[in-house]
Amino acid sequence: MQHSAASCQLDPAQKGGVGTFTTPAGDTPAAKLPAAGPVSGTPFELVRGQAQEVVHTASRRCEPRDWLVALDWMIFEAKLHPKASRTTARVAMDLAARMDYRRGIVLYRLLETASNLGMDVATVKRHVSYLREMGALVWLQHGSKRNLRLPGRKYTATATVYGAVVPPAYDAARGHRLRGSGYEAKVIGRTEEARKRAVDQGVDNSRAKTAGRRLAPPSRGGSHDVPVAEVGGIKKATRSARASKITPPKKSTLGHTVTARLYQAADRLARILRPLHNWTQRARISELSWVLVDKLAEGATEEQVNVWLREISPSVAIGLDWRPARPHAYIASQLLQEREARQADAQLQQDWAAASAPNADFAAAAQETRVRQTSGEEVPDCGGLEDLDDEVRQQMRAEAWAAYKYAGDPGLVLATYELAGPAAAVELYGQDLVDRCTKLQANANNPRIRLH
Repeated sequence: MQHSAASCQLDPAQKGGVGTFTTPAGDTPAAKLPAAGPVSGTPFELVRGQAQEVVHTASRRCEPRDWLVALDWMIFEAKLHPKASRTTARVAMDLAARMDYRRGIVLYRLLETASNLGMDVATVKRHVSYLREMGALVWLQHGSKRNLRLPGRKYTATATVYGAVVPPAYDAARGHRLRGSGYEAKVIGRTEEARKRAVDQGVDNSRAKTAGRRLAPPSRGGSHDVPVAEVGGIKKATRSARASKITPPKKSTLGHTVTARLYQAADRLARILRPLHNWTQRARISELSWVLVDKLAEGATEEQVNVWLREISPSVAIGLDWRPARPHAYIASQLLQEREARQADAQLQQDWAAASAPNADFAAAAQETRVRQTSGEEVPDCGGLEDLDDEVRQQMRAEAWAAYKYAGDPGLVLATYELAGPAAAVELYGQDLVDRCTKLQANANNPRIRLH
C-alpha cells in the first residue's frame, strides 16, 4: 500500500545517477535556515504562544516513524532546546506508540503517560512543553474538565489531542523540498545539494565496509530451491515451474470480500463515528474499520450505521452503563447474531412456504368443532393425556418444538403448563422444552437475549 506521506516514498537519488534538477512550479525548497543550537552557534528561536496551535504553526505534520527520526536530530544532534534530554525522548516514544500511524494524531492522556513511564505528572508536562517549543508537537484540541454530559455517563471531560510535526529547521538541514506550507506541507523530494550529499555519504559507507578485506569471487552455482516440473515424462528444473502463490482476498466478519476501496470507505466512516459513540473509544481505527466493512458491503449509509451503533450500544441493548474492553469484538458478535436471526427468519419463511395443507380428516374435524361452537353445543372435554395416542403426542411435540425454535413462540407449552400443570407439560413435551419455554417467558421483556 502506498503511503500518503511523501516522505515515505523513494527519492530519485536512490534509483541511480544524479542529474540536473529544476524545482517544478508550485514546489518550494525548504528555507535555508542555519543549523540550530550549539552545532552552528546560532540560537534556535523556540516556538511559543499561538505558533503552537495547528492553524498558526510553521511545522508540517509527520508520521510517527519519521517523527522519531527527526526528534533524534532535534534533541541530540542539533539540540534545538537547551533543556531537552533523554527523558524528553522517552515521553516522545510513549506518545508515538499511541499515534495514528498515518496522520500522527494522539490523545495526550497525561496520567496514563506518567504511569507508563514511572514519572511525575509535572515531569511529563514539562517535557511535553519542550516538544511544543521545539516545534515537534502542535495542539489540535485543548482539553477541558467541563462535563460533556454524554448519555449513559456521569462525567466525561474533553481530551487534549496533539499532532506530531517537524519544524522547518529540520527540513532545511536535510535539504527537503516541500509542497505547501504550515501543517499541511508535504515533502516531495530533496534539493540538488542534499542529493549529492546523500550519494557521497553512500560511497563513503561502501568504502568503509569493504576496506581491509577481499571479496570472494562469485559462485557459478545454479539456481537453488527451484521446484521440479514434469514435462513430457521428464523431470526438469526450470524457473517456469515455480508455483504461483496467489494470496486469496481477505474476508470480513460476515464473509464479504474486502477491497481497497471498501476498506478506505470503512476507515473514513470509523474516523467520523468513533467520536460520536463513547463506548467505542477503546477500539483502534483499524479495528473499528474492519467490523464496519460488512455494513458498507450491505449498502448501509453513514446515517444508518450511526443509528445502528446507537441501537447496539450497551446502555441501550443491555441497559447497563458498561463499556466493552474490546468494542470491535462486541460489534462483531452483534453482526453474527443479526445474521443468525436473519437466517432463522429465512428458514421459517421457507418452512411456511413448503408446509402442506391439512388433510381431509383434519379439515372435517376442525369444521365440525366450529359448527358445535357456533351452535352452542358443548364440546366433550379431554379426559387427560392418557386419551392421546402416541401419534398425536409426537405430532404435538413436533409442533411445539417448531413454534419455539423458528418463531420463538412458547405458547403451546405454556398453555399446557398453566392449564394441565407442570407434570403434564413435562410428560407431553419433555423437560428440556419446558425449561426453555419457561426461561424464554421469564426474559420476555429483554429483546436482545436469545435462549436458543
